[in-house]
Amino acid sequence: MNLQYLGDALDHWKGSVFESLQKAQVLKGFQVDPMATDAHAWKLEDWALFARLLRVEESEIVHHTHNLCKDRDRYFSEVPSVGDLFIDPDTGIVTRYVKHVEQYLRPQELFNILEAHQRRIVVVYQHVRAKKTRVRIEEVLKRLREEQKPFYCTSYESGTVALLFFALEKDRVIAVRECFQRFLGVHALNRVGFWNGNPV
Repeated sequence: MNLQYLGDALDHWKGSVFESLQKAQVLKGFQVDPMATDAHAWKLEDWALFARLLRVEESEIVHHTHNLCKDRDRYFSEVPSVGDLFIDPDTGIVTRYVKHVEQYLRPQELFNILEAHQRRIVVVYQHVRAKKTRVRIEEVLKRLREEQKPFYCTSYESGTVALLFFALEKDRVIAVRECFQRFLGVHALNRVGFWNGNPV
């Protein structure tokens, strides 16, 4: 998350999705890690707006003492080890070498967060450029499978972004998918995916 994008329509979309899932009691102990690449520039009113947009309490926003850009390992050591979690990188999960890795979540970081608590859901924002959303998601999942670690994933997709819901236990992801299917009906076919990422 970067301050210059705070308040755009995508924040409303994220918040609406999370509000629906929380009302359906699909998310448990939910917290939000903004992965702010410019956290030093955020003011109290910015954090408050971010919480309102995402339909969470300010106390559910994860704050860090270590800087994402300068001390990445220690930053991620501060991520909560229990409860469901939304991670909001600027761009999404990295699949190849990039110059500004602070804008991305690395596959191993995702698995470390997932493995901290067997029953948790980890949601990751995924941006898409110059290709179909489902194509980009498949590229991300292919990269994650290279880690040879188990996971399940469901998605909620738009034309340019997606929310990816990961879990180690299938029933948690199925609950998310079924919630979207009930809400969207026949339109879920083009908006909601499901993948078993477990190694063969």
